[in-house]
Amino acid sequence: MAAFEGHIQRLRDEASCSICLDYFKDPVTIPECGHNFCRSCLIQCWGESEAEASCPQCRERVQRRSLIPNRQLANMVEIAQNLSLQEGKEEGGKGRVCEKHQEPLKLFCKEDEAPICVVCDKSKEHKHHEVIPVEEALEEYKGEICRRLEILRKEREEILAHQAALDKECKDLLKLTETERLKTVEKFRELRHFLEEQEKRLLNDVEEVEKEIGGRRDEQLARLSRKLSSLERIIQEMEEKSQQPASELLQDVRSTLQRYEERESSEKPLTFPPELRNRFLESCDLNHLVEDTMKQWKDALLYKKTDSERCSVIQKSSER
Repeated sequence: MAAFEGHIQRLRDEASCSICLDYFKDPVTIPECGHNFCRSCLIQCWGESEAEASCPQCRERVQRRSLIPNRQLANMVEIAQNLSLQEGKEEGGKGRVCEKHQEPLKLFCKEDEAPICVVCDKSKEHKHHEVIPVEEALEEYKGEICRRLEILRKEREEILAHQAALDKECKDLLKLTETERLKTVEKFRELRHFLEEQEKRLLNDVEEVEKEIGGRRDEQLARLSRKLSSLERIIQEMEEKSQQPASELLQDVRSTLQRYEERESSEKPLTFPPELRNRFLESCDLNHLVEDTMKQWKDALLYKKTDSERCSVIQKSSER
């Protein structure tokens, strides 16, 4: 008898809300921790605030809109209430009598789900109903309740396991994202430093070529100016010579022609050296290389990976 009463008390505890200490009314489950409460009790406990809520039993942070209606627990509560276990603890309905016939409630009508007396059993109301002894009904419904309790406990364990797995996966992904964030900052810092150094080097090369071109130009212009002055003097001298009388023209004519021949043989074509042009072309080639590399990078960075490719990247990152 003591063992039976222990089961009854355990049934009451499992079917009662820890807030109102009464049987569950519209029971709901908090998926984050698996605890059950009356919906109205939770609403009253949390109040109207939109702030993050917590479980009244374990204080774990939960989402207000994630409550799950627990139909199986509601059915279990209904069975416990129909048995009216709170009205007496004695086996077989001892101490309880039929209000209509004042007979002990020793039988149980399965259709009405209520204890009845032997007089009720013989009445027209229960004539075609399945009636069994109260002891048998208690064992049957106790077993049914225990089976449903096992299902509820397994569901709770599954939710807790899923919650733990979800939390672990979330932490792992956040760890990967933090690693990739730091790596991205470092790599782009190195890239910027490298590009800045290369930019300075290329600009210095171009500036040196510009200075050399300017120097060569000034040097060649000076030479051309000197040549032009020399030509002007020779032209003037030969024009004057051509206007002289024959006696004077023929005098020292060889000296005049010799100066012309010496000028022609002493002067060389003025051009920029090939190595200067090559240095300039090297800078142009480097600019084309940078342009092609940037295009390849843009294509690679803007390329949209498929789901399988993204999973492969995440897996490789987690293995490092």
